Amino acid sequence: MKKRMSKTDMVLAVGFVGLIGVLLTIISDFILLGRPSSSYEFFKLGTESMANIAEWRITVGTMVGVIALPFQTLGILPVYYGLKPSGRVLPLIFAITNAHALLMGVAFHMSYAYIGSAWKHYYNNKITSDMVNRFDFYWKILFIIMLIEILFCSILYVVILMKGKTLFPKWMAILNPFFAAILVFLLLFVLPAPIGGFIAPAVLNISTMVFVGLSMVIIFKRRMDIIGR
Repeated sequence: MKKRMSKTDMVLAVGFVGLIGVLLTIISDFILLGRPSSSYEFFKLGTESMANIAEWRITVGTMVGVIALPFQTLGILPVYYGLKPSGRVLPLIFAITNAHALLMGVAFHMSYAYIGSAWKHYYNNKITSDMVNRFDFYWKILFIIMLIEILFCSILYVVILMKGKTLFPKWMAILNPFFAAILVFLLLFVLPAPIGGFIAPAVLNISTMVFVGLSMVIIFKRRMDIIGR
């Protein structure tokens, strides 16, 4: 039992580092994209909202996110640990795909530096609109790849939980990564100015924090139940 508890403690400690990575990425989103507007206005404008962001914010926000994002993959360990009792193959596929989606986020985050600078120069007539559209096209490709991987992970996550052989209760299937992102998006969409424009850019990272954080809470609760026996 002690060995199991020690292993659980290690998993929770690693997951906590992952949560710190998520938190730092959320902060980088605030720096990189935040502006005093409503969430609706932010989502409506898309990347064009970066046109009035200071260059230092684009640089600092991008770099902080690129450095912090890889640490988010550590947050997958508690989820994998909770799914592992159901078998090795499906939880491993889930973990690898989810980790790849997060690592794709590094490229996605970096793309903001280019497209943000492009929008600023676009309004200063320094580059053509065709180049801005091309940068935006690359940005959308990265987003679509991440979205597909998150959707795949979510379906797999639900299938694994429905087997009933994990450390997680079945109701957690509702808060799979994809649905968690939609739920957070709907909650943030109605936030008014000036808070909405700062919180909305972090929608994906906030949903990751909710998903990983809830998984860690469940594992920690089970650990405490074992100690109490």
